[in-house]
Amino acid sequence: MDSNSEQASGLMQVGIPAIEYVLGSDAVSVEELEARGLLDSPAARLCEFGFSRARLSRESSYALATAATNKLLVTTGVDRTSIDALFYTGATPACHAVETSDPMSAFNYPVAQLQYEMELSQARAFGVSQLGCLGLMASVALARDFLLSNKDASRALCVSADVLPAGCKREMIYNVISDGACAVLLEKECERNHIVAYRQITKGYYWNSIAQKNEIAAAYFPTARNIVRDTLADADLDSSDISCILPHNVSLRSWEILMGLIQIGREKLFFENIGKMAHVIAADNWINLRDAIDAKRLSHGDRLLLFTFGFGANWACMVLEH
Repeated sequence: MDSNSEQASGLMQVGIPAIEYVLGSDAVSVEELEARGLLDSPAARLCEFGFSRARLSRESSYALATAATNKLLVTTGVDRTSIDALFYTGATPACHAVETSDPMSAFNYPVAQLQYEMELSQARAFGVSQLGCLGLMASVALARDFLLSNKDASRALCVSADVLPAGCKREMIYNVISDGACAVLLEKECERNHIVAYRQITKGYYWNSIAQKNEIAAAYFPTARNIVRDTLADADLDSSDISCILPHNVSLRSWEILMGLIQIGREKLFFENIGKMAHVIAADNWINLRDAIDAKRLSHGDRLLLFTFGFGANWACMVLEH
């Protein structure tokens, strides 16, 4: 067995049996976002790129994280003491502290609060930050590694939550941003959604997302093409083996370009959520996996491709076997 096959065989030990998510309660059309001054581009242009509305939250990121986590725990009925690790991620600094006017509150971490309030008493807690929209996929990969390296561990839970401040712009480089949270459960020897391969690239040159916005846009497609190609090679697959792409919900037009570069037909892209949900920061790929399952778009044994990009600048790609 070659090294790639050995890697894929090892990664097959961990799968994803359950996903739950919660979105901001207010569905706001791109036309209304434009009227509120929350867009940089005309609403008509963003509609051409595939967006129709965003979901805005009146609650905090932590409140959404709690709701998504509790939803998963209640729906699955999993024993809360059986969860061995909790990974909590958010793209913005506000998501990583429960702050008050007291400087000491900067050390009040939501991952510990979530562990306590959800009664995950046996879970080791980890906060994952500074990865932008990559946070949840990276957390899933870290949770996989945790389970494989700890023989007595059997389950891990990954949670992402992001809520932009009230009045904040809702457009970032021609993409519309929504608020939401997502919880992903991982288990050893799970029969569903086995993690076959994962790659992540960080190009620190692009760390300044404001000053280097144009350079990031120029680097996006060639780096995306390369990481998809290399991840498929790690899994001993080629583009024809992929049954469905579960995207991050950036513009449909950008996905049409990338699909051409990676030579996968547009009919394999699960794009339905781009218009109605917009870009839910780190949660998109996993929300789309859940909804593709619910829509009966996937069959046992399907190979699924997940790709995302985060300011910082980070690119990531994962292959699952459903």
